[in-house]
Amino acid sequence: MKKAIVIGGGFAGCTAAYFLKNKGFDVTIFEASNELGAGIRTHFYKGHPYTFGPHHLLIDVNDGWAIDYFKGFLELRQLTHQVLTTPYGENSFYNYPPVKSDIDTFQNKEQIYKELKERNTNAKPKNLEEYWENSIGNTLYNMFVNNYSKKMWNIKNNTELDEDLCFSVKKEPLRRQPGDYFSGAIYNAYPTNLDGYNVYFDKCVHGVKVQLNTKISKFDLENKTIWIDKQKYNADIIISTISLDDLFEYRYGELKYMGRDFMKILLPIERITPEGYYFLYYAGDEPYTRIVEYKTLTGYKSKDTLIGIEIPSNSNRLYPYPTKAEVDRAYRYKNLIPKDVYSIGRLGEYKYKDMYWILKDIKEIMNQI
Repeated sequence: MKKAIVIGGGFAGCTAAYFLKNKGFDVTIFEASNELGAGIRTHFYKGHPYTFGPHHLLIDVNDGWAIDYFKGFLELRQLTHQVLTTPYGENSFYNYPPVKSDIDTFQNKEQIYKELKERNTNAKPKNLEEYWENSIGNTLYNMFVNNYSKKMWNIKNNTELDEDLCFSVKKEPLRRQPGDYFSGAIYNAYPTNLDGYNVYFDKCVHGVKVQLNTKISKFDLENKTIWIDKQKYNADIIISTISLDDLFEYRYGELKYMGRDFMKILLPIERITPEGYYFLYYAGDEPYTRIVEYKTLTGYKSKDTLIGIEIPSNSNRLYPYPTKAEVDRAYRYKNLIPKDVYSIGRLGEYKYKDMYWILKDIKEIMNQI
C-alpha cells in the first residue's frame, strides 16, 4: 500500500487525508497542536459554541457537487449575508458595502454625489486605494474602507497594497439597495450541530493515523522524507498545509502575514445584532476591525450572547500579505516543490482561500495522483 504524509491537521489537511484514504493510501497526519481543525474547530465558552473567527460556508451555487460534499458530513442551515459598519465620521451603523439609498443620510452627501458622477470606473488601478477611489469616490472610500484596511494590514497607506491581490467586496462595491449580498449566487450555510465542523474532522480522519503535538524537525522533500526528532518517516506522497517558508526552512526569508487577537465577551442580553446580521465592522479609530455574534451563526439558544472581538496583530499567521513582493517570494518557494509533493491551503499556497476553494484545489490534485 502506498503511503501519504499530510503535514497539518486543519481543514485542508483533514480533507486531503480523507481523499487520499479513499484512494487507497496509508495516510498519516502530523499536527503540531493538540487538536484537529485549527481555527475552524469549535470550542465552548460558558456553554456558547465559537470558533476563532467566523467560518460560514460560501459555495458557488453552480458547484452542486461541493454543496453535496459538505452535506455528506454535516447538516447545514442556510444563512443570509448582510453586514453593518460604522463609517468614519458618522455616528451610526450603515450597510456595507455602501448602499446608494443611504447616501442621502450622510453629512457629505453633495460631495459624494459629485465624486460618483466624476469617477472613472474604467481606469486601471495601481493599488487598493486607487481601486476604491475609482469605484466609489474619495469620500465614501475614506468613510468605509481607508481606516479599516490600514488597521487590518497594519500599514500607513493603502497604496502599499496591490489591488488585484486583495480579497474585498469587488463584486458590487456600491450597491443599489440593502439585502443579502450574495443574493442567490452563493450557497451560504453553517452546521446545525453546536460543535460545528468538529464532526467533519472526526469523519475525515476515520481510518487515518493522526499524530498530535508533533513538530517536524527536518524535511527532505526530494526523497519524500521527514524527521521528528530522530525518527524518520517516508512516503510516496507528501501534502503540506504549513507555510511555504516554514516548509523550506526560510531559504528566501520569512513570508509576511497578518494575524488576529480574539477577545470573547459574554453579554447579559439575548442578541445585539439585528435579524439577518452576524458581523459588525468598524471603520474608525477603534483598535478592532470586527465583532461577531456567534449564536447568530451557530443557532445556539440562550438568554445571553457571546461576541468575539477581532483585533489585528502579529501574534499569529492568518492572512497572507497582498503585495506583489510577498507573492513573488511565495512563488520562489513554490518553484522548489518537487514531484509528488503538494502545498495546499491558505498557508500552503500563500493565498486567501476559504473552505470551498480549498476543497476544489484538493479535488484537482487528487485527479493528478
